[in-house]
Amino acid sequence: MPPTLFPDLERALPILWEQVRSLPIREAHRDFIRLCIGPAGGDGVASCLTRHGSWSTTLYLGSMTTWTTHRITITAHHP
Repeated sequence: MPPTLFPDLERALPILWEQVRSLPIREAHRDFIRLCIGPAGGDGVASCLTRHGSWSTTLYLGSMTTWTTHRITITAHHP
């Protein structure tokens, strides 16, 4: 997903989760991502945005022997 602007976190997270949830992410890592950006998630992301202005994690996609990494970064832009 290319960098995209959203008016607020509540609108961004469902779209991001929709893009991420069907990817071949290892189960334990998928649980972490779901807790961060999935349904009823977002509190930790919101706290990071308030404290630091951004939140990021790395997705590890694929099998144990053939995987790639993809960075997710959410940044707060205050007018």
